Amino acid sequence: MIVDDEPEIVEFTKKRLETSGYTVITATDGETGLERAVEEKPDLILLDVMMPKKDGMMVLRQLQDNTMTQNIPVIMLSAKGDSHFLMECTELGAVDYFIKPCEWDELLKCIEKYL
Repeated sequence: MIVDDEPEIVEFTKKRLETSGYTVITATDGETGLERAVEEKPDLILLDVMMPKKDGMMVLRQLQDNTMTQNIPVIMLSAKGDSHFLMECTELGAVDYFIKPCEWDELLKCIEKYL
Protein backbone atom coordinates (compact mmCIF):
# COMPACT_ATOMS: atom_id res chain seq x y z
CA MET A 1 0.00 0.00 0.00
CA ILE A 2 1.21 3.51 -0.85
CA VAL A 3 0.00 6.48 1.21
CA ASP A 4 1.26 9.77 -0.19
CA ASP A 5 -0.37 13.09 -1.10
CA GLU A 6 1.83 13.63 -4.17
CA PRO A 7 0.04 12.04 -7.15
CA GLU A 8 3.22 11.77 -9.25
CA ILE A 9 5.00 9.81 -6.52
CA VAL A 10 2.00 7.54 -5.99
CA GLU A 11 1.66 6.81 -9.71
CA PHE A 12 5.39 6.28 -10.29
CA THR A 13 5.78 4.01 -7.26
CA LYS A 14 2.61 2.09 -8.06
CA LYS A 15 3.71 1.42 -11.64
CA ARG A 16 7.17 0.32 -10.55
CA LEU A 17 5.77 -2.04 -7.91
CA GLU A 18 3.19 -3.49 -10.30
CA THR A 19 5.97 -4.06 -12.85
CA SER A 20 7.80 -5.99 -10.11
CA GLY A 21 4.74 -8.20 -9.61
CA TYR A 22 3.08 -6.54 -6.63
CA THR A 23 -0.58 -5.68 -6.24
CA VAL A 24 -0.81 -2.09 -5.03
CA ILE A 25 -3.52 -0.10 -3.27
CA THR A 26 -3.18 3.63 -2.71
CA ALA A 27 -4.42 6.51 -0.61
CA THR A 28 -3.73 10.22 -1.02
CA ASP A 29 -4.06 11.36 2.59
CA GLY A 30 -3.41 9.93 6.03
CA GLU A 31 -7.03 9.54 7.05
CA THR A 32 -7.95 7.52 3.97
CA GLY A 33 -4.71 5.55 4.27
CA LEU A 34 -5.54 4.52 7.81
CA GLU A 35 -9.08 3.51 6.83
CA ARG A 36 -7.85 1.45 3.87
CA ALA A 37 -5.13 -0.21 5.96
CA VAL A 38 -7.72 -1.36 8.50
CA GLU A 39 -10.11 -2.54 5.77
CA GLU A 40 -7.62 -4.22 3.45
CA LYS A 41 -4.74 -5.19 5.76
CA PRO A 42 -1.94 -4.78 3.21
CA ASP A 43 1.28 -6.77 3.52
CA LEU A 44 3.35 -3.56 3.74
CA ILE A 45 2.76 0.20 3.80
CA LEU A 46 4.87 2.94 2.22
CA LEU A 47 3.85 5.97 4.26
CA ASP A 48 4.64 9.61 3.54
CA VAL A 49 5.20 11.82 6.57
CA MET A 50 3.76 15.19 5.55
CA MET A 51 0.17 14.81 4.35
CA PRO A 52 -3.21 16.47 4.80
CA LYS A 53 -5.88 15.36 7.30
CA LYS A 54 -3.53 13.08 9.28
CA ASP A 55 0.22 13.21 8.94
CA GLY A 56 2.27 10.05 8.59
CA MET A 57 3.43 10.08 12.20
CA MET A 58 -0.17 10.14 13.45
CA VAL A 59 -1.10 7.36 11.04
CA LEU A 60 1.90 5.30 12.17
CA ARG A 61 0.89 5.70 15.83
CA GLN A 62 -2.67 4.65 15.07
CA LEU A 63 -1.53 1.67 13.00
CA GLN A 64 0.65 0.53 15.91
CA ASP A 65 -2.18 1.00 18.42
CA ASN A 66 -4.59 -1.15 16.41
CA THR A 67 -4.23 -4.93 16.86
CA MET A 68 -5.49 -5.43 13.30
CA THR A 69 -2.66 -3.38 11.76
CA GLN A 70 0.18 -3.32 14.28
CA ASN A 71 2.11 -6.12 12.56
CA ILE A 72 2.07 -4.54 9.10
CA PRO A 73 5.59 -3.35 8.22
CA VAL A 74 5.63 0.41 7.60
CA ILE A 75 8.37 2.12 5.60
CA MET A 76 8.34 5.88 6.05
CA LEU A 77 9.04 8.20 3.11
CA SER A 78 9.82 11.86 3.62
CA ALA A 79 11.79 14.85 2.45
CA LYS A 80 12.85 15.33 6.07
CA GLY A 81 16.22 13.81 6.72
CA ASP A 82 17.32 14.70 10.25
CA SER A 83 18.42 11.91 12.58
CA HIS A 84 16.03 12.93 15.38
CA PHE A 85 13.08 12.47 13.07
CA LEU A 86 14.42 9.10 11.87
CA MET A 87 14.75 7.94 15.48
CA GLU A 88 11.19 9.01 16.24
CA CYS A 89 9.89 6.99 13.29
CA THR A 90 11.69 3.84 14.38
CA GLU A 91 10.60 4.33 17.99
CA LEU A 92 7.01 4.52 16.77
CA GLY A 93 7.40 1.22 14.92
CA ALA A 94 8.49 2.01 11.36
CA VAL A 95 10.74 -0.73 9.98
CA ASP A 96 12.71 1.67 7.80
CA TYR A 97 12.88 5.25 6.57
CA PHE A 98 13.76 6.67 3.15
CA ILE A 99 14.43 10.28 2.22
CA LYS A 100 12.67 11.38 -0.98
CA PRO A 101 13.65 11.18 -3.69
CA CYS A 102 14.98 7.74 -2.85
CA GLU A 103 16.92 5.22 -4.86
CA TRP A 104 14.38 2.85 -6.38
CA ASP A 105 16.61 -0.25 -6.12
CA GLU A 106 17.26 0.37 -2.42
CA LEU A 107 13.57 0.87 -1.70
CA LEU A 108 12.66 -2.28 -3.63
CA LYS A 109 15.26 -4.30 -1.68
CA CYS A 110 13.77 -3.01 1.56
CA ILE A 111 10.24 -3.90 0.43
CA GLU A 112 11.38 -7.40 -0.54
CA LYS A 113 13.08 -7.80 2.83
CA TYR A 114 9.84 -7.24 4.73
CA LEU A 115 7.62 -9.24 2.39
